[in-house]
Amino acid sequence: MSTNLQRVLLALLVTLGGCAQLDAWTSTFAKPTAVPAEVAAGADTLYVNSAAAAAGREFRNVYIAPANLANMQIIQPEGASADIEWWVDDTEDQTLQQAIADQITAALVYESAFYIVATPEEAQIVVNTAVVAIHPNVTRSAIAAGSSTGGAITVSIALLNAATDEVMVRVVDTQSSDDIWAFNQVEIGDPALNPLFRAWGDSIRLGLLQLQGRSSGPLDPSIVAKQ
Repeated sequence: MSTNLQRVLLALLVTLGGCAQLDAWTSTFAKPTAVPAEVAAGADTLYVNSAAAAAGREFRNVYIAPANLANMQIIQPEGASADIEWWVDDTEDQTLQQAIADQITAALVYESAFYIVATPEEAQIVVNTAVVAIHPNVTRSAIAAGSSTGGAITVSIALLNAATDEVMVRVVDTQSSDDIWAFNQVEIGDPALNPLFRAWGDSIRLGLLQLQGRSSGPLDPSIVAKQ
C-alpha cells in the first residue's frame, strides 16, 4: 500500500471517529426538521428549525450549559504526529467554560434580546456547546522555531426547547484566529479567544431572532433561508 493511500485511509478513519463522537453527544437531542440558512457574516452553517417557531416565539429565558470539551479532535498539520499536550487540564477547562459563557451571554443579552438564567429549571431555551476540533496551522516544534500561531476552532452549538429537548437552532462553525495557540495554554483573562466565542454567541442570537421573527443581530448581517 502506497504511503499516500495510507495517509488518506488514516485521515478518513480519524474523521469518521470524530463524527461518531460528536453524534454520541448529540444523539439525545430531537432531530430538527431544519431549514438551512446562509449568513453573510458569522457561522459557517446556521440551521433554523422553522417547525419550532410557534412554540418558541415568546421564549426569552436562556440557560448556557457547560461546554463539552471532552470529544474534541486535534487536527494536526499534514504528516505531524499526535500532540496530547493540546488537551486541556481541569484549570484550563474552568477558564474556557467561563470565557465561553461570558461571551455567549454578552451576545444574547445585547439590547435585552434574551435573559440568562442560572439553572435549567428556569430556562425556556438551553444552549449546548461542543468544541469539535482544534486546527493548529503548524506543529509545536515549528512554533518553537518561530512560526506563526494561527489556526482555527470548529464548534457545534444546539439551542434546545428546555421543555421538549427539540432543537430550535443549530450552529456549525469554524472560526480562525491568529493566536490559536492560546487554546493550548489557556490563561485567565487572556482575550485572544474571546472574539471567537463572541462570534458563536452572535450567530446563535441571530438564529433565535430569525426563528422568532424579530430584528437581526448587532452586526445586522442578512439571513436568507434556502429551501
